Amino acid sequence: MADCSHWQPPRPCEAYRAEWKLCRSARHFLHHYYVHGERPACEQWRRDLASCRDWEERRSAEAQELGVVAHTCNLSYLGV
Repeated sequence: MADCSHWQPPRPCEAYRAEWKLCRSARHFLHHYYVHGERPACEQWRRDLASCRDWEERRSAEAQELGVVAHTCNLSYLGV
């Protein structure tokens, strides 16, 4: 298992905010609805943004675990 003491979200929080904002845009909504026949699911971007901000503010272990989705410090799947 990797050393978690230097863990940080894989992207800056502003990147998650930009993705969430794009996902909620009218243009993206119309495109996604036309292509897939359903509303785009933007909730994951919002959760990732909240976890990233929580990590930056409090270095919360919960934010790291929830956190920015599959990007935990457990790198065993990479053979590290």
